[in-house]
Amino acid sequence: MSGNETGTLTLVSVSLGNPGDLTDRAKVLLRNCELLIGEESRIVSTLLKSLSIERTFSLCNEHSSHTDIVEFAEEILRRNGSVLISDAGTPGIEDPGRELVVEVLKRGGKVKSAPGPIAFGAALSISGFRISPFTFCGFLSRESDERKKELTRYMKPGHTFVFYETPYRYKAVLHDLRSVFSDMKENRNVFFCLDLTMESEFQFRGNVEELIRIVESLPKGNPVVVVSGRSARTFTKGLTSGSKPGPKRKLDQKHKPERKSKSDSKKFRGK
Repeated sequence: MSGNETGTLTLVSVSLGNPGDLTDRAKVLLRNCELLIGEESRIVSTLLKSLSIERTFSLCNEHSSHTDIVEFAEEILRRNGSVLISDAGTPGIEDPGRELVVEVLKRGGKVKSAPGPIAFGAALSISGFRISPFTFCGFLSRESDERKKELTRYMKPGHTFVFYETPYRYKAVLHDLRSVFSDMKENRNVFFCLDLTMESEFQFRGNVEELIRIVESLPKGNPVVVVSGRSARTFTKGLTSGSKPGPKRKLDQKHKPERKSKSDSKKFRGK
């Protein structure tokens, strides 16, 4: 259970926001691994402090170059047990951990999972939509025209799809989704949630027009959006729950189709 195996990288899921969702196995691995790799210094430090763990860690994030990631992979092969975490949820899906996994495997290392929370899975399970099959789209493009093309492509198969968005773009993306619905003459249901598992969690199920009116008054948050398949049941009204979202927290950022940074290699010490 300690995970101290030479040349092995274990991908450890952390909570989406509710600290009670962190597993006992994850706690043991965070404490005992020889090399710990996270995304953001502040978030990793806060997590370790909450577990009364004082240790060093390294960072692999969006600023990491390919050379940085290769160096991490080579170090993992030498270390007696390594752990990768993301800021929230499961690493290695919509974050630089994907490339790190590939580089470790290419060099003959082992990759294991200590599974736990994952945002798109949680959202699908509570959406109320038919989810077999579904498409996970990760993050959409930054530019509106490109996003509309992507949304059109994901709409065409006719089944449920789910995607992530940033706190700064989700309102614009919902406007793009409404435009694509209009162009394709479709009016599917949408499940929209902010800050999953937190006390401030917000949920909506219903029509995108009503959703756009509601979110215009909401603060920034970390969303997951699920679009129903063509044959989904119709919700008669939007359903909301929870208070307005609190401080933003990253969701795990992931990509798995169909089924369903200059690296700061400096060491940090969690307090």
